[in-house]
Amino acid sequence: MQKFTNQDIIDYYDNTEVHYRMYWKFKETLCLHYAIYEPGIWRLADAILNTNTRLAKLGQLSPTDVVLDAGCGVGGSAIFLAKKYNCKVTGVTLSAKQVATATRCAKERGVAHLTDFITMDYNFTNFPDATFDVIWGIESIETTLDKATFFREAKRILKPGGRILIGDYFKPYEYNIDDEKQMAIMLNGWAISDTVTLDAMSGTAKNFGFQLTKEDDVNKNVSRAVRRIFLIGFPGMYGTFLYNTFIKKTSFFPRNHYRTCFAQYFAYKKNLWRYKLLVFTKDTAS
Repeated sequence: MQKFTNQDIIDYYDNTEVHYRMYWKFKETLCLHYAIYEPGIWRLADAILNTNTRLAKLGQLSPTDVVLDAGCGVGGSAIFLAKKYNCKVTGVTLSAKQVATATRCAKERGVAHLTDFITMDYNFTNFPDATFDVIWGIESIETTLDKATFFREAKRILKPGGRILIGDYFKPYEYNIDDEKQMAIMLNGWAISDTVTLDAMSGTAKNFGFQLTKEDDVNKNVSRAVRRIFLIGFPGMYGTFLYNTFIKKTSFFPRNHYRTCFAQYFAYKKNLWRYKLLVFTKDTAS
């Protein structure tokens, strides 16, 4: 299993942002995650934002909630939550470039007074104890190999009864990532070492006083997004070849990004991952 550092994660997002701008409705949504389609929601941008909507509804987000967006990217979810729910959101990301983009976009979209973006590792924050009502993590919590570290910090900074809202892909059963080439290509191309089963995450969560209180399996709802990403791989492959041949050779992540487009499709078809929306609730006594 290949292990990635925080600097690897920074390099991935800083050097592949251009691809999201080209292919994933970046300007409209500011989001880098999978899209959840359902009846009446057929446009890609709407489906991407629907992922935010579905998770917020599942977690019963309210205007009184103080939210930490753990792995906030360029601020898409944080800005969405501030605009729709009028709640206070602090976003943290490892990338200073993303902080600058998120801060600018929040100002442009009129929610600078409700949002704050900081360069910080969500596993090791400097927030006071019991600061937040909600920790929000769409496709960010899986980047940390040591889930115990995450839940330990979440326990510290969440208020009693606080919630962790997660949207992410999970293994449906235990297997060695090194034995499944397509899954390894998918995750490693996104600077992720491995993923876990929901049972494994739930077990770790219980050790730190969290219970899985809600689960929404939206795996079928992301199938259209999986196919769309697969198709994006073809222009991405040719564009990468031409750019690296005639302009300049790029670093590992942008040079191999198109391979993740193909791999995530084949891994999905092989049932090596499932997309879920989850709510973990902290014990009221802790």
